Amino acid sequence: MSAGLLDWLVLNYGHEQMRPGLERVRRALGPILPKFSQTTVVIIAGTNGKGETTLRLSEYLKGKKHFTWTSPHIERITERFRSEAGEIEPAELQELVDRCHREVVTQGYELSFYEFLFYVFCTWASQRVPEYLLLEVGLGGRLDAVNVFDARMVLLPSISRDHQEILGKRYEQILREKLATLRPGATLVSYLHLNYLREKTTAICRSYGAKLVDLEDTRLAEPYEFSKRNQFLAYAAYSLLNGQPIDAKKWTFSQDFLEHRGEIWKGQTDWVFFGSHNPDGMRKLIQFLHSGNYTFARPPFDHVIASFSHRSRQDLRVMLRMLRTSGLGRIIVTTFDHPKAATADLMEDLSAQEGLEFVKDIVELAKDWKGKRSVVTGSYYFLGELKSRLVRRESAAHPRG
Repeated sequence: MSAGLLDWLVLNYGHEQMRPGLERVRRALGPILPKFSQTTVVIIAGTNGKGETTLRLSEYLKGKKHFTWTSPHIERITERFRSEAGEIEPAELQELVDRCHREVVTQGYELSFYEFLFYVFCTWASQRVPEYLLLEVGLGGRLDAVNVFDARMVLLPSISRDHQEILGKRYEQILREKLATLRPGATLVSYLHLNYLREKTTAICRSYGAKLVDLEDTRLAEPYEFSKRNQFLAYAAYSLLNGQPIDAKKWTFSQDFLEHRGEIWKGQTDWVFFGSHNPDGMRKLIQFLHSGNYTFARPPFDHVIASFSHRSRQDLRVMLRMLRTSGLGRIIVTTFDHPKAATADLMEDLSAQEGLEFVKDIVELAKDWKGKRSVVTGSYYFLGELKSRLVRRESAAHPRG
């Protein structure tokens, strides 16, 4: 269903890309928004860590009626649509898409790919009027579709330079775009490391008349311990939503990684999936992967497989250079099939400039690997595609029955 639905969405709504402005989605959601008047809305903004923070908070709320919106999807469109019961069923999503598309045509709404799916999500959630609505920002904040909601709480796990052609090149510009999701009286829970950004965040909160809870003062996690920080941010939000104090002594770090965020897939070789799509995220990931390797007698991995979505040539080269000097293992750069993927020619050219190995088909190269440990990083789209190919290969090699 997912592949067929994706093709249908592209045909009717175009490829997923940023179309700034709230007018289109505000018009479409006008009749729906009043249904959420008693719902507590939490918006998760920031550069890195939004997805994990959102999903961890959803885990804390599993006993309460809630709906969770995340984007983009990695393997399945249904990933974007979650409730306390889990992902939406494909058949239910298909029925919703059909119904919402008829309404779009009848009313003459003009929605992008992302806006249409968000419209479908809100239609789904409005059928049960949840106690909580968790909304991960797709890009930026000020002009993202989720900002049609007035959030009671905003979570901010990190600020880095990303999508600079849209959000600006300076940290303060990017921060202001993210925090445009604030409303008077809302609570911002942030976990920023740089003092400069913390000071700016305090000033911006004051200008909105919002309350700030700064978790960096807890000194609980290092900047590179991103999963620990994301998990604690989710715990802090849950505590505040329940009117409870944030007690770090009662919080426990979960060693269970989420899908594509430290997930281990076992086949002939062990594949460890860690998405990291911008220079700051890559820097912290390398630090994190080394943090458990105390002897340094040998690299922690046999292979490091990387590929990226389209972004500036400079950013791509910086990340490849980081990997080249990381000491994590044998670096192999590859390519993948996706509308947002960096081109194979570009990745091959940059790999040559950095003296890195480049292969066009990593699955073919890895077919004879046995008992190895390989980390896969870069674009989340790449992680999803590679995992799907590995699963299909394993199923073909060992058919059931």
